[in-house]
Amino acid sequence: MKKYIFIIVFHITTTAVFAQESNYYLGISYGKSFPLVDFKDDASNNSNAGFAESGYKLDLYAGSALSEKLNLTLTFRYQNFDTDVTTLVKELETTNKAANFVSSSDVWKTYSFLTGIEYKINLGRKFSLYPRIGLGPMLVSNPQMSITATNENTNTEVNRSSETGLGLGYEFGIGLKRDLGNYFCLMPTFTFSGGFVTISDVDTTIDNGHITSNYKPKIITFNLGLSLAYKF
Repeated sequence: MKKYIFIIVFHITTTAVFAQESNYYLGISYGKSFPLVDFKDDASNNSNAGFAESGYKLDLYAGSALSEKLNLTLTFRYQNFDTDVTTLVKELETTNKAANFVSSSDVWKTYSFLTGIEYKINLGRKFSLYPRIGLGPMLVSNPQMSITATNENTNTEVNRSSETGLGLGYEFGIGLKRDLGNYFCLMPTFTFSGGFVTISDVDTTIDNGHITSNYKPKIITFNLGLSLAYKF
């Protein structure tokens, strides 16, 4: 609870500062997100495996100058990742070769609202480098997963429900800005992002056995994006 109170207060304070600035910009960014470490793992013996595949991200963002070199940033981010349980099914097939396996899975969905700062490093008259960092609330929905194995004598089903959890998201990386006239600019971005999230009451069913537990996915991604911003 204290963590969420801190997040809310942090956002109220920084948003108030943002509103007082007259020099600001609005933009949109689209790109690819690549899951890392446990989030992309598909091993059956890893309880933290996310089975996530490469996805995409969409950012709506705004910024305001705090000083000549420092900007305040606000970012709303949506990320979407397909899941692939093919490797898990193949591992199950090695122990039950007579069965016919059928699997299905939905997608990971994450929503983040990040408040951050970026520091301007001039590389020329029109080029600038921006190291950046952000922090804020993150909402995550895990994918629903189902595997059914059928042979002559038995029918085995494995199901995991899709639920949604709230936690703390983060981002750090760099952006390279290229001015396009007086009002527009392009910015390729290279960032790492993730979150510390607890998803409560996830139901896992194996045949007649049923377990309800909390799931703490280890979400870490590398992101490539291309941004277009309008400067006011």
